[in-house]
Amino acid sequence: MLVAENKYSKWTVEGDLKTKWICGCRQTADDYFKFCNAHNETLKKAIQAQIDELDMAIG
Repeated sequence: MLVAENKYSKWTVEGDLKTKWICGCRQTADDYFKFCNAHNETLKKAIQAQIDELDMAIG
Protein backbone atom coordinates (compact mmCIF):
# COMPACT_ATOMS: atom_id res chain seq x y z
CA MET A 1 0.00 0.00 0.00
CA LEU A 2 1.44 3.35 -1.04
CA VAL A 3 0.40 6.36 1.04
CA ALA A 4 1.08 9.97 0.10
CA GLU A 5 3.67 11.69 2.27
CA ASN A 6 2.53 14.68 4.34
CA LYS A 7 5.55 16.74 5.42
CA TYR A 8 3.59 18.64 8.08
CA SER A 9 2.71 15.49 9.99
CA LYS A 10 6.11 13.77 9.89
CA TRP A 11 7.38 12.60 13.29
CA THR A 12 3.95 12.73 14.91
CA VAL A 13 1.42 10.07 15.84
CA GLU A 14 -0.63 11.26 12.83
CA GLY A 15 2.37 10.90 10.50
CA ASP A 16 2.72 9.01 7.24
CA LEU A 17 0.84 5.74 7.49
CA LYS A 18 2.86 2.53 7.45
CA THR A 19 0.24 0.01 8.61
CA LYS A 20 -3.44 0.26 9.54
CA TRP A 21 -5.29 -2.67 11.07
CA ILE A 22 -8.96 -3.55 10.55
CA CYS A 23 -9.82 -2.34 14.07
CA GLY A 24 -8.42 1.15 13.41
CA CYS A 25 -5.10 0.90 15.25
CA ARG A 26 -2.28 2.27 13.09
CA GLN A 27 1.48 2.58 12.86
CA THR A 28 3.25 5.48 11.16
CA ALA A 29 6.34 5.36 8.96
CA ASP A 30 8.42 6.65 11.89
CA ASP A 31 7.14 3.84 14.15
CA TYR A 32 4.65 5.73 16.29
CA PHE A 33 1.49 3.82 17.20
CA LYS A 34 -2.04 5.17 17.61
CA PHE A 35 -4.55 2.77 19.06
CA CYS A 36 -8.28 2.59 18.35
CA ASN A 37 -10.86 3.10 21.12
CA ALA A 38 -11.36 -0.67 21.51
CA HIS A 39 -7.67 -1.35 22.25
CA ASN A 40 -6.43 1.93 23.72
CA GLU A 41 -7.06 1.19 27.42
CA THR A 42 -5.73 -2.39 27.27
CA LEU A 43 -2.56 -1.40 25.45
CA LYS A 44 -2.04 1.60 27.72
CA LYS A 45 -2.07 -0.78 30.71
CA ALA A 46 0.33 -3.17 28.97
CA ILE A 47 2.77 -0.37 28.15
CA GLN A 48 2.56 1.00 31.70
CA ALA A 49 3.29 -2.47 33.10
CA GLN A 50 6.38 -2.75 30.90
CA ILE A 51 7.61 0.68 31.99
CA ASP A 52 7.08 -0.25 35.63
CA GLU A 53 8.90 -3.56 35.12
CA LEU A 54 11.85 -1.77 33.55
CA ASP A 55 11.76 0.88 36.30
CA MET A 56 12.09 3.67 33.76
CA ALA A 57 10.34 6.27 35.91
CA ILE A 58 12.27 9.30 37.09
CA GLY A 59 11.57 10.06 40.65
